Amino acid sequence: MSGRRVTLVTGGARRVGAAIVRGCAARGDAIILHHGSSPADADALAAELRSGGASVHVVQADLADGNSPDLLIETALQVFGRLDVLVSSASVMRRVKFGTVTAAQWDDTAAINLRAPFLLMQAAARAMTNGGVMIQLSDHLAFETGFAHLIPHQVTKAALTQLVETVAVAVAPRIRVNAVAPGLVLAPPDMSPTAREAFLRDVPLAREGTPDDIVAAIMYLIDAPYVTGVVLPVDGGRHLRR
Repeated sequence: MSGRRVTLVTGGARRVGAAIVRGCAARGDAIILHHGSSPADADALAAELRSGGASVHVVQADLADGNSPDLLIETALQVFGRLDVLVSSASVMRRVKFGTVTAAQWDDTAAINLRAPFLLMQAAARAMTNGGVMIQLSDHLAFETGFAHLIPHQVTKAALTQLVETVAVAVAPRIRVNAVAPGLVLAPPDMSPTAREAFLRDVPLAREGTPDDIVAAIMYLIDAPYVTGVVLPVDGGRHLRR
């Protein structure tokens, strides 16, 4: 691998995760591209990047399986011999009304949004023998209230913030740990125009974010040598309305 940086991106086959993969590959990183259940998207993205000269290895894993984080880190070491950057983009957000959330829904959300990032950071810390960077994808919802149909998602993302701050101390000074908290980026298909307009009324920059906005923040945190334990809002200023 010589000096090429090796980056693992979870949830890297689609949407913002795919934009992150493209951004890292454009900087010359070798990529471990993880997906949970999007093989066609992952393979198409890998083929696209390989045609431009990138080194990309695709791996499927169910992050609700407690063994998957170790498997992903081991794959990076087996394929590329090292790991320099971990970007945990994989997440699950289910809209379920308060009063109807099942134990299985709660456990699945917590497993993917919180347990998997922790186990990935733990395994990555062992692998990053020469230092490295870990980036988590949080959510503006981690800092807001009033979304009673998203409680498991909000609670796990709020806990992820605490996890970032705690792990940042645990692995310093060898490894830096930060997070990005996106606002509305790639609005979900079921979001009505009325709901979108209402949301944007509380965004000072008066627009949705783009995947490129998130990628730019991640690239900054990867390259910022004196920044750790930070959760960076990329929400158009919505956090100023709290």
